[in-house]
Amino acid sequence: MKCKLSIQEKLKDLRIEKGLSLQELAEQTGISRASLGNYETDDYKEITHKAIISLANFYGVTSDYLLGLTENREQHRFPVDDLGLDDETVEILKSGKLNARLICEMIKHPEFKNFLTDMEIYIDNLAGMQFRNLNKMIEQTRVRLQNKGISDEDHYMKTLATASISEDNYFNNLLGNDIVKIAKDLRDAHSKDAETGDATTPVDDILDSFEELKTADNATQAQMIMYSKLFKINFTKMNPYEFKTFTDILQRYSDLCKPVKGTGRGKKKK
Repeated sequence: MKCKLSIQEKLKDLRIEKGLSLQELAEQTGISRASLGNYETDDYKEITHKAIISLANFYGVTSDYLLGLTENREQHRFPVDDLGLDDETVEILKSGKLNARLICEMIKHPEFKNFLTDMEIYIDNLAGMQFRNLNKMIEQTRVRLQNKGISDEDHYMKTLATASISEDNYFNNLLGNDIVKIAKDLRDAHSKDAETGDATTPVDDILDSFEELKTADNATQAQMIMYSKLFKINFTKMNPYEFKTFTDILQRYSDLCKPVKGTGRGKKKK
């Protein structure tokens, strides 16, 4: 995922959050629909100073946010000390070496508070102390039973042996589940981002093509299936005239559709 949103992405996100179409936004801001559309899609479209101010006021954000000078929609006028961050942490965040946007999304996730709580329990070692007390009681019980001649193969003895709790295994599982839940939700939220990898791979597409080619009745149909994959064309939506025109073009100009020349030697001379 990107570390920062582009101006175009910010403008589109703000409009979608308001539930407005480009036409509705144009009517409420006085900026033309065409210009608004270009602002959201064209990386090289220059946004006028007046438009920046109008859109910032309309959305209730700062112009610095739209211009990419800050990732905060609101101006926060308070010292860093109020955040409870030490100097080293502030320097790390300022260095740009971490994806601050990802950190923000993790912190805002509803499960993040549970993750920190579980980590604090682990670090404070209070639960670990209770686990050790419980394990000692179980072990003492096993020793007393062994002294009475009860075999370790006894069902009750085996139950006691498996009742011991591994502190590390318990917290590895607990903290792992917490962070994986957060990571999966964030991945799903960004599944449609341009930077996100496709769910299917080129190999999947090739295998699918082979399977479809098996269903072709003739060479022409097989070629149409291949071209539909290559050009992402749905031939079923073409009318007969469009389909014939397309196939005529392919047969005339594409080497793939030209008949293979024979390799025979011709008639034998007498």
